[in-house]
Amino acid sequence: MKRIASIVLVAALATSLFTGCGTNSNGAAASGAVASAGETASATDSAAAANGETIKVGAIYPSSGEKALLGTQNLRGTQIAVDLVNAKGGVNGKKIELVTADAPDATTATTEAGRLINQQGIKILFGSMSSGNAVAIGSVVAKSDALLIESNGIADQLTDVGNKHVFRIIDKGSYRGALGIQYSYDTLAAKIGKDPKDLKVAILNEDSSYGTSVAQGAVDRAKELGVNIVYKESYNAAKITDMSAMAVKVKKAAPDILISVSYINDAILLMDTLRQYQAVPKVIFGCGAGTTDPNFASTVGKDANGIFCMDMPTNLSIDVYNSDPELKSAVEEFRKKYLEMDQSVNSVPVGTECTFCGAYTFLNDILPKAKSLSADDLREAALSTKLDLVSLGFGLDFGEDGQNKLATANIGQWQDGKVITVYPDKLKNGELVDVPLPIASK
Repeated sequence: MKRIASIVLVAALATSLFTGCGTNSNGAAASGAVASAGETASATDSAAAANGETIKVGAIYPSSGEKALLGTQNLRGTQIAVDLVNAKGGVNGKKIELVTADAPDATTATTEAGRLINQQGIKILFGSMSSGNAVAIGSVVAKSDALLIESNGIADQLTDVGNKHVFRIIDKGSYRGALGIQYSYDTLAAKIGKDPKDLKVAILNEDSSYGTSVAQGAVDRAKELGVNIVYKESYNAAKITDMSAMAVKVKKAAPDILISVSYINDAILLMDTLRQYQAVPKVIFGCGAGTTDPNFASTVGKDANGIFCMDMPTNLSIDVYNSDPELKSAVEEFRKKYLEMDQSVNSVPVGTECTFCGAYTFLNDILPKAKSLSADDLREAALSTKLDLVSLGFGLDFGEDGQNKLATANIGQWQDGKVITVYPDKLKNGELVDVPLPIASK
């Protein structure tokens, strides 16, 4: 792959902040150390850090609470990225030391971000598992000499508030909602025998910054295209236990397509309730975490067939990386290492793919170009880096707002218990089936 970013000469780097020795006497990089917030992994690592021989970076994910499983998976992606970079000699000869913090909620995320920055002296944070945590950490780095590299949270708010210390490598929520409407307009309308202008769409979304961003993107694109929104409602995913009233309203509105933005429990509850009230529309289009979760298909069973789900690209064919042998090798090693660490899964979770991409891209392609670890110099390095391909299958080009302008999402469809990618064309591995849904109510 041709890397658009200019290559910084080794000689020029000799006088940079990062010049130093982080390798063993035989030239091999030492393995990445992991320390919990407030403590280093060992006295040796502490001494190395004090002498400027390592670069500390932080990772803030939930390792306790209801999101602990996903948080642990995401942390592993960051850790493997650190390990791979250290195995190549680190960043300009300096070992990367990963310091972790547990943030089960936004309040804790705020506290832990402040602790890593102020007590550990960390300038680079990776996160964050959820949009709420990402926004919370973003508010801390905005007032600090540090950056957040976000690989999970998609709420528009993160990059729409003028925060110059946040960079998001993945797509944003409004893009995802808009893509759901656009794909319905361009492709699905004909499949269900409707003129695109005559489409009737309903939107149900959980009410956090994540769900709100996706839903608003769908509303805005529908308005641009002249698509009729016949029903829209939001709800609290953590508290809702009964969707009967919503199902009745969906049935009365009789949409052709239902856009759903959910987490896993409410996604399953919605499907159960729609079936119970015979209110299943011709198309169900999930634009977020709930419908992409493997538990969705395993719980809903065969009735999941034909349901659409949108998320970040994941587990792409290794041939996607043929243009960049170095990146291809890194992706292969990452997947191998993850599956050795987590033998409960057959493929790498999407969140883990994202956190690996964010950390590996920043450490491998951006950090080596920074003149120092100041937020301004790190920002300059990030903005100047342009890549044709990163491990998620798209390119990299950050706008002034910190949003990766080349980030895309994949549209998948559940087929016999597997998610088949049907969009974009260059990444698709199957064709559309079951449109309209076989279980659509008459």
